[in-house]
Amino acid sequence: MNVGAEFLVAMPEPEVSAAEVERLVALLADLKSWQAEHEKRAGWATAQELAKQLGEDVSDRCVRKIASAACPAIVSFPGSKGYKLWQLCTIDEIGHCIEAFESQGKDMFQRAILYRRAYHKRFRGAPEAREEPPRA
Repeated sequence: MNVGAEFLVAMPEPEVSAAEVERLVALLADLKSWQAEHEKRAGWATAQELAKQLGEDVSDRCVRKIASAACPAIVSFPGSKGYKLWQLCTIDEIGHCIEAFESQGKDMFQRAILYRRAYHKRFRGAPEAREEPPRA
């Protein structure tokens, strides 16, 4: 288990090899040679595009898993255009990435509070258990 020092949240280690990470990083570094619209896409590639380049046995889900293990070398975030190398990201893209994860984290913690309250109230569908959690 990997424990994040800032949040003390235990996270399972991804089951991805260093070779898979290196291969995905190399593929993104060489984006210009295989992506037709590389200039228009500004260095971003979708999971489908990357899976296709990695081979028939690689799924979108597998690409997401490898990219997650490659963090922060490979950047992807909620609402992003796909995957991009950190070194090619603009300051605005990195800032947006951080804000997107912080926002998603806050939303997830608020939902967890709602579920915990409902659980302790033995909620079974009553509207009164759906009150909003306090804002941080």
